[in-house]
Amino acid sequence: MRLKLVLALSLIVPMGAFADDHLPSSTVAAVWECTLNDGATAADVASWGASDFKDWANEQQLNVGSYLWEAVAVNQPFDEADVRWVDYYPSWDDYYAMRSAWLEAGALAEKYDSMVTCSKARFAVTNRTGGVIPEAKEKPLVANVCQLNEGKTMQDVMAFLPKATDLINESTGANIGSFLWTNFIGVSGLDYVAFLTGETSEMTKVMDGVKNGIYAAKFADAGLESPATCAVDLNYSHEMVRAAN
Repeated sequence: MRLKLVLALSLIVPMGAFADDHLPSSTVAAVWECTLNDGATAADVASWGASDFKDWANEQQLNVGSYLWEAVAVNQPFDEADVRWVDYYPSWDDYYAMRSAWLEAGALAEKYDSMVTCSKARFAVTNRTGGVIPEAKEKPLVANVCQLNEGKTMQDVMAFLPKATDLINESTGANIGSFLWTNFIGVSGLDYVAFLTGETSEMTKVMDGVKNGIYAAKFADAGLESPATCAVDLNYSHEMVRAAN
């Protein structure tokens, strides 16, 4: 198959929920973890995805949002991939419609395979948690790969993330959003992945906030404490097919 990647990740307090752009409040995320073949670049794959692949998906009337995540700084065990192809589907029916169409894609699939070598798909359920995810062609994507602390539940996560997102925005004057992956198929060893993303100029405000150490005191004053222990990674997201509302 063409789409092949796994979990991409990135850097701050856990946040999250929803897709890389905008979709219904709960969606299926399909991820393929890929290495670039000789002579191919992430820009090549993203450009192809935003042109030939996008045209094909529209012709097939597929209900999908597609993004290429270019790895910048990723922790083990997810550090070997160069890029991750991430699709969001409103339903499993939409995923299987894509799968069936791709099996008949012929030359399009061959072009994809000439650029990348990919793993089998992994899946997660995506939910919104806070802020607005921008409609940006390219943007930093900070991900937190998290394990719940003792005594904490996903209910604690869902209560924490919207408040944390708002506090980060208020503390830095930024305008970023967050989304959450749970209910994994094909990957184990974590409870959830929480993402922060926004336009580059907004994300640099947030990342400078980390650099300048402003969040610890702000969170303490607000009585907010992360319910999980997380590894933080950074990717650069390229929009190829915009997700439907």
